[in-house]
Amino acid sequence: MERSLTRYDGAMSSEVRIQLTDLILAVAVANIGKRANIKKLCSIAVELLDNAQRYCAEGNVNFAWELQEDTLLIRIENQANERDAQRLMEAVNAVNLMTPEELAAAFKAQLTNGEFGERGGAGLGFLDIARRSKGAIEARIVPMENGNYLCSSSVATTLTPR
Repeated sequence: MERSLTRYDGAMSSEVRIQLTDLILAVAVANIGKRANIKKLCSIAVELLDNAQRYCAEGNVNFAWELQEDTLLIRIENQANERDAQRLMEAVNAVNLMTPEELAAAFKAQLTNGEFGERGGAGLGFLDIARRSKGAIEARIVPMENGNYLCSSSVATTLTPR
């Protein structure tokens, strides 16, 4: 596998997210074949798309799924209000400091506590992404003139051998 790039830049809705999920799975199967972790890889993208849909304040979502040799890079960018942008950075910073064992324990604890946030999130998203990707999640936020923040998140993960 040499290189493959799938991009979407536009409005995000449940219907768009479903269509993108189907496209990503088709692209993954066509470009990396049947690997043990293909569904895990797709679930990372789905989680990032779900977060972008849930917390996008306005404007478009910019999404990319890029395969390069044995690495998958998933990127997403959207606007969010200041509170949600800060929560993004806190969540990413927290999971990046955890060991795999701590991630597993935190994920299990979050699953069993039954608490959900004001927009339905239980805080599982980045814990799950970090568990599945086995790599650091990168995020940055930049204040915008309209009062929102441009939020960028990316995950790079090594593909398992065939």
